[in-house]
Amino acid sequence: MKRRETHEMTVGQLLAQVCRMTGRRFKRHMARVGLHRGQGFALVHLWHHDGIPQHELSEAMHISPASVTNMLQRMERDGWITRERDREDQRIVRVSLTPKAKELRVKARTVFREMEEELGSVYSDEERETLKRLLMKLHDRFAPDDARSHHVRRFPYGDEEEAE
Repeated sequence: MKRRETHEMTVGQLLAQVCRMTGRRFKRHMARVGLHRGQGFALVHLWHHDGIPQHELSEAMHISPASVTNMLQRMERDGWITRERDREDQRIVRVSLTPKAKELRVKARTVFREMEEELGSVYSDEERETLKRLLMKLHDRFAPDDARSHHVRRFPYGDEEEAE
């Protein structure tokens, strides 16, 4: 198949391709620490909100409850998390980190920083800010149509963790 020149592609086509390529790179980075891509995001959120209800994790990650359940089943099997019913409300399943997951924090933070540096190295500071602004504009446009994207939660993995 002949490769289409980028100037012939629509914005949507370029965005879809860049998302796929970035996803593959991120998958390789996460594999270095023994995680799948989504599992890394789940752990980052749990490092800041250990013991949260499973439905809150689903909302924070903007993925369906069924997808979160599948991911958490694998993470539980692999020893990263535990899931327990809330003592006061049996309808709630709380997700907690295991010591294994807590030990991975520094290593995973390094992987996240490397990925962010790799993405950021393509742009100047001004271009990076412009890209963030433009992506937020797209996000804000499409968020009303996505029940799970009513807000953006930052997944902190930068220097702000050093203060903890």
